[in-house]
Amino acid sequence: MSCSRLAALVIATMAVLTASCLPASADAKPAKPRVVLAFLPVAETTPADPTAARATVLDVLAERKDLALGLSGAAQGGYLQEQALLDITQGTRTSSAAYDPRVPTPLSFFPDGQGGALMLGWPDILRRGDSAPAEIHPGALGAGIPGGVAYVGVIGRKQVEAAVAVNDREGRIAAISVGPSADVVQRTRTQLQDHRMVVVGLPTGDPGAAGLDGLIAERSADELLIVMQTPPDFRAPQLLPTGVLGLGPAEGLTSATTHQPGLVAGIDVLPTVFRYLGLKIPKDVKGQPFQVSGKRDADELQSLSARLRVIGARRFPALETILATWLAVLLVGGVVADRRGVRWALRVGGLAFCWLLSVLLLTAALAPSRSAELALISVVSFGLAMLTDALVRWPRAIFVPCAVTVAAYVVDLARGSDLIVRSLLGPNPRFGSRYYGLGNELEASLPILLLIAVAVVLHGRGRSRAGAAIFAATGLVFGAIVGSGRLGADVGGVLTIGAGTAVAVLCMLPGGVTRRALALAVATPVAALGALAVLDLTTGGNSHFTRTVLQADSSSALMDIVQRRYELAFNVLKRGLIPFATGIALLAIVYGLRYRRRVYVAINDDPAWRAAMYGSLAAAIAGTLFNDSGPLLLLFGTFVLVVVSAYVRGDPNLETRDEQPVAGLGVPLDSRDDGQPVAGIGIDSRPAG
Repeated sequence: MSCSRLAALVIATMAVLTASCLPASADAKPAKPRVVLAFLPVAETTPADPTAARATVLDVLAERKDLALGLSGAAQGGYLQEQALLDITQGTRTSSAAYDPRVPTPLSFFPDGQGGALMLGWPDILRRGDSAPAEIHPGALGAGIPGGVAYVGVIGRKQVEAAVAVNDREGRIAAISVGPSADVVQRTRTQLQDHRMVVVGLPTGDPGAAGLDGLIAERSADELLIVMQTPPDFRAPQLLPTGVLGLGPAEGLTSATTHQPGLVAGIDVLPTVFRYLGLKIPKDVKGQPFQVSGKRDADELQSLSARLRVIGARRFPALETILATWLAVLLVGGVVADRRGVRWALRVGGLAFCWLLSVLLLTAALAPSRSAELALISVVSFGLAMLTDALVRWPRAIFVPCAVTVAAYVVDLARGSDLIVRSLLGPNPRFGSRYYGLGNELEASLPILLLIAVAVVLHGRGRSRAGAAIFAATGLVFGAIVGSGRLGADVGGVLTIGAGTAVAVLCMLPGGVTRRALALAVATPVAALGALAVLDLTTGGNSHFTRTVLQADSSSALMDIVQRRYELAFNVLKRGLIPFATGIALLAIVYGLRYRRRVYVAINDDPAWRAAMYGSLAAAIAGTLFNDSGPLLLLFGTFVLVVVSAYVRGDPNLETRDEQPVAGLGVPLDSRDDGQPVAGIGIDSRPAG
């Protein structure tokens, strides 16, 4: 080799080594994580055959085996398409009833002539967000991503999903590309070169599925793909099928918002994106990042969605059915055995309603048809009631359904509320307010059943510190279970149980109500909140209470929570027949208090029963004051008290007591000595038999 060739080789080698050691040029962009949020619309039926079966979005996602799979709660309270999309942009939400106006401005945009676009009416959207008693910031998703978010859509369909890409207070979208469906994947890849996040509105039907396949095939290793059904323009609450690729294995989706396998929330999208991109999640965001865990089961998701869809429509028919059954039992009992039969029917009806909540867990597990569920609720509830009344003497029989029901719900809470959320009185996740734990109806009912069960155990023992301690310990344990962030995370439930337990304990103390005891009772709900905070922080429950109250960054945020709760409660009070029903409930409470000695003569003013009844009333009132559903808890609490009172009036020995002379009158209460009809009534009131 000549010297010239050797020199050239050495120079070339040095040049290569030097180039490899130099930093990248300013034009070379380092690899950064990217996010694609794709929306897949619901396939519409064809005009030629509107009944033809079309693949659902869940079917399309389930067929793509690389995607982790779940359902996403779309909105809280009343569902609106625009609100579901806005909740994604803000990462937090409140009931649509808390906004003014309730319905947001329709979402549409126009190009700005510089490659981007402006969302029409966005200042109105911001003013509406400011009207809600909460920290609501529409557009926080796009505003928090450097360089903004791009939008890619297809011609021939609405582009409502573009609102998710808004990145400033003027409603500006950084970049927009609307074109044919054939090149939607190519246009998405182009936008990803300049933007860390791209929102894609896929076409409908088979072209949409093909576009999804293209996004999956072209996805890079550092890219997160989230596919969600476009919130449809319906009015019914929605659970939106959702798939994710890039967070881990293709399993099920969940989050700390829902604590439910297969369920996430729309507000979880923002924290998921920010965490993946390495951005700081704003304090106002209440959603939690997606997690990939558990079994990927499309059939189970379909079953859950189908079950949750029918719950709302079956609630009142179920109540009407069991009330009608009780009326029939009362009439049959009266016809067959007169007053003895009526008292038997009162006992059976009271027991049936105490069994009802347990039976609802059974039908939740079976998920039967509408007619079968209504029949099961009635037949099983009254069947168990008749069996209990036949085997266990009054008044101990009511202990059985009360204890079994409370135990059944505690067990299901420990299992993750699987049956509770599927039951007719559970917290339906489709409404987005609560995904696990106890709903308002259960929050008002279960504490009363618990107090009544304790009253039966202590019946006849009189006032004692031991009895007060039993009430206190039982309430403490149940409150800890309901309030645990990983089980119930129910702040209102803790306050309800705390107030009811405190009053029951006061009534059981042998020394009566002292100032010290009263002060302790008043402090009990506050202490319960403190205990809930400690429990949630130590167990890592990461409940809604922790994120909204304990982590509130100012006193104004706490005041917003209080204001929002009472605004929502007042909205409930104004709805439909609620004012009338609330008035009836208040009249029933006043009647029971005024004539309590006569109504509850069968239990001879037993201290334990008195403590349970007053504690139950306090629980119903506290639930009304501390819960955003307000009067609903008063209605359910009063109804359960009426049911228990009916059972008490069903004492088989009460008829004999009624025949005793009334003090100061010298005549029986409801009959004459000669057995003739009472004057002015015309009813033969002689004792039956």
